[in-house]
Amino acid sequence: MLNKYKLEALWEKIKKVEWELIGYLLIATLLALLIRISLLSFKSDDYETYTKIWYNALQTSGFSALKDDFSNYNPPYLYLLYLVVRFLPGLDKVIAIKIPSLIFDFICAAFIYKIVRLKSEKRIVPLLAYVAALLSPTMILNSSLWGQADSIYTAGIIAGVYFLITRKNWYSLISFGIAFAFKLQAIFLLPVFIALWLKKELSWKHFIAIPIVYLLSILPAWVIGRPLISLISIYFSQAGEYNKLTSHAPTLYAWFPLGRDLFQLILPAGIAFAITVIMVIILVIIKSTAKLTPALLLELALLCVLVIPFVLPKMHQRYFFPADVLSIAFGFYFPTYFFVPLTINMVSFFSYQYFLFGVEPIPTSNLALVTVTIISILISKVLRDLFSMKNEIPVQDIRP
Repeated sequence: MLNKYKLEALWEKIKKVEWELIGYLLIATLLALLIRISLLSFKSDDYETYTKIWYNALQTSGFSALKDDFSNYNPPYLYLLYLVVRFLPGLDKVIAIKIPSLIFDFICAAFIYKIVRLKSEKRIVPLLAYVAALLSPTMILNSSLWGQADSIYTAGIIAGVYFLITRKNWYSLISFGIAFAFKLQAIFLLPVFIALWLKKELSWKHFIAIPIVYLLSILPAWVIGRPLISLISIYFSQAGEYNKLTSHAPTLYAWFPLGRDLFQLILPAGIAFAITVIMVIILVIIKSTAKLTPALLLELALLCVLVIPFVLPKMHQRYFFPADVLSIAFGFYFPTYFFVPLTINMVSFFSYQYFLFGVEPIPTSNLALVTVTIISILISKVLRDLFSMKNEIPVQDIRP
């Protein structure tokens, strides 16, 4: 009799499952996967110059290769490549190198789904957000065509935002620490955490997660013989590379003429200006008395990952990738601003063309003008919401 009751309860649960939505989800996932598979054979200059060499080193020497300084990326990315070498040894190199990024595409999309699910009671809406993320042109080009690792650290950023919204502060800072362990550009989100700490929404103890995660991430490479100073200084070495005000990125510096002399003159002023902008963002958040609703936290996160790479010199096109992905969640939170994710993603799409295919359909200076227009619109909205009395979604009412 007990088994009968259990079977009946199980059948009731099965009947409540939204099988139609699950079917749509599987179809969208399969479509996104097929599109990516069709692009995997493309070999970019970065593949020929960098990632193929790193992969060869791991193939030749195995995990012990990590004791040497053969890559300008932090060890966690190389660990992922090693796993591919270890468990998929017969895979074509250009495809193998793209496997980690492809996996994290879907992780990014899953967290976009979770963020939008907090806003909407209709299951179809977060599903559409998931699909929009997976089928966004820059996500497809970045991972499956270009073979870049931006989806990996961006997954940590998006997870950090999700856990911040749901008030799981330790998980949020751990996710951010993971993102930072993969790539320095994760720091674009850091001003949000600093502002929340100064507003006493976060404890200083939460920030301990960042160095702990980072040290754990470099520990295996250190144990097998790579000097600790070499591991700690990777990001400092990266900062000294690429002596251009912008590498065809739609930033403030797209309006400056190129030239070595001008680079030396503008770089210090550009860094100082970016630091000033960051401090202003933090100060504005601190001065606001508005409740930090999920919607507002999402806005602030998007503002930081869009504005900071725009005002920093030495940026690449790909450094707007977190904004590309996070803007999709923003568009679903604020449907009247649907043009924001569309524009941000299309700007990135066109800025990719020069490096990938050697063409410039739209001049980078024009793309920068579009970007600053979107930034102005976003700043206007953020300021209204920061200093407005209304709250769209109280923090305590969010669904886990």
